[in-house]
Amino acid sequence: MSARQDDGQAKCSSSVATKELAVPKQGDYDRYMRRRPKNPEDDEEATPRSIYDPDPVEEEDLWFLPQPPEDVAPGEMPWPVAAREAGLDGRTWQAAETAQYRVLVAAAEAVARYGERLRHAAPGVSERLALMTVSALLRAEGIWLGPDQIALYRAFRLGSDDMARDLSRADWAVRRLLTGPLPQDDMRAFLGRVSVSEPHRDEERPTGPELDLAGQDWAGSLLETCHLLTRAAQGFAAWRRLALTSYDQMLEPSVAALLLGAGDEAPYLPMAEGHRFDRHQVAQGSDASTARLATFLNAIEAGALRAAMELDRLSAWRNRAIDLTAGLSGRTPPLLIAALLRYPVLSAELAAEAIGCSRPSARRNLTLFHEMGLIREVTGQERYRFWAALV
Repeated sequence: MSARQDDGQAKCSSSVATKELAVPKQGDYDRYMRRRPKNPEDDEEATPRSIYDPDPVEEEDLWFLPQPPEDVAPGEMPWPVAAREAGLDGRTWQAAETAQYRVLVAAAEAVARYGERLRHAAPGVSERLALMTVSALLRAEGIWLGPDQIALYRAFRLGSDDMARDLSRADWAVRRLLTGPLPQDDMRAFLGRVSVSEPHRDEERPTGPELDLAGQDWAGSLLETCHLLTRAAQGFAAWRRLALTSYDQMLEPSVAALLLGAGDEAPYLPMAEGHRFDRHQVAQGSDASTARLATFLNAIEAGALRAAMELDRLSAWRNRAIDLTAGLSGRTPPLLIAALLRYPVLSAELAAEAIGCSRPSARRNLTLFHEMGLIREVTGQERYRFWAALV
């Protein structure tokens, strides 16, 4: 072999070795990674099916999955949702009024007797009944606030921090029962809400123009052809259906119903302890309105009878107190009688605020009334004592 042939063979073997040991370029590596599956188990070619693997099933053959309804709207949820309570139209309430006319007559008679006694009662008694009514309404929400606590908060803003919100709502309810305004006239003024900026909006209740429209819808849904009490029951149900306030808040719709159902008979309808407007089994159609109306009328009748009896007892106590204190001089005794009629429970501080006298003078007169058998002490303490009329 010549030297030239040896050089050619050496060059060829050297180029082959160099080719085999060459490092792949970056472009070759990227092309390789793109062709390589990210998860070999998801690639049918990389992981061949076993002879024991079942054949793939088409989606329309998955019989165990719930099928969507054929008439589903584009904006509805694709999954099942809880059925919401449908609105009750006027015809169902008219039918309910016809079915419950005996209960309606009994409730209307009780309201008439209550209104007549209230017109002849002493000034300030209406506030006493309002305090008792608001206390009963709050207990329907599970909030235990007595009339004395609400009265002290209204006079001195006394109350614990954890009850400040509930006391403020109670103060609002008493003011609405005594002075209005009516919800059907101005919903924003009734609720006491003002315009707020967008970052401070409450998502749980309507605000701004949304509240105005909801109030107009609520006032427009009230039936003019039904009795006032039926209209009040319908207004209570429509309030909760339109979500003017949170569903668990009973105070606002109850106050609206009590003002709406009173009419010209009284400033407001009273409420008794242990009764509420939503204690019924939710049914469908006319059964739902019948159950609502029966529950509402029973609560109104019980509250009116309770208030009428309270007014009779207070009238008898007032006559007895005037006779026993006829020999006392000064202006404090008659004013103290009026304060005891105004508040279910009275302290010396609250008496001094209501009468406009000093606290020592209020304590002396309270002690004198206690000795006469006109009032009783309800706390059993030596300090921070509260007094109530002995009716």
